[in-house]
Amino acid sequence: MKLEISFLLLASAIVPASAETSQRMLVTSYATSPRLCQEFQQMYSSFNVCPLTDNDCFVLKWGTEGNSKLTKTPFTELAVNQYGYTTISIAHAPGKPYSIVYLDGFQGDRHPRQLETWKVNTEQLMALVNKDPRPLQYEEWVKGAHQIKRETLATEFAQILAVGEKLSDDWSPIWMPIFNTKGTDYAIGRECSGSWAYGGYYGCNKVIKVTVKRVAADKTSIPVCEFVRRKGR
Repeated sequence: MKLEISFLLLASAIVPASAETSQRMLVTSYATSPRLCQEFQQMYSSFNVCPLTDNDCFVLKWGTEGNSKLTKTPFTELAVNQYGYTTISIAHAPGKPYSIVYLDGFQGDRHPRQLETWKVNTEQLMALVNKDPRPLQYEEWVKGAHQIKRETLATEFAQILAVGEKLSDDWSPIWMPIFNTKGTDYAIGRECSGSWAYGGYYGCNKVIKVTVKRVAADKTSIPVCEFVRRKGR
């Protein structure tokens, strides 16, 4: 399977005071559910543990403080390639027929990484995962003797993605954290101004837009909230 994966995130300095100031610069520009959007905007603007321009902070740390009605859905590494440059991770949505799949595909040090978030059918995905040779996390892969070769089950995996839904946008090269409230899942996208860095990652210098999408099993995900940077900031 091109079940090759591990999200190697860019490191950033943690400066809580400046992080809090920067994150308060976003204001609501679109809201189909004002109360829900207010909760997301409050959770974003009040977060001061680390700057949300940092990939690690935005994807992994934000939303884990436990003081919000919004519950973050955790994800785990599913598979990795030989050197850990490329990974697939997965988040299972409890009680839902779909799973969220995260792809981090290494395409060369001087080429953009394939950073994508997908909604796929859980039954189809697990049927593939349970085929031999099964995908391995990095700690197991490096032990060797697993008989997994390049492109193993890649065609079958591509077919699952083809009937799934790509949640992330090509112009927003980062994984989308998933939150749940009242039984509904929401995927959060971040758009930045910045520059490409060595290794294929996009360095976010300034967050200019945050979008909240409602995820549904039988429908295409739709934006329900949008937060943009204050004018002149």
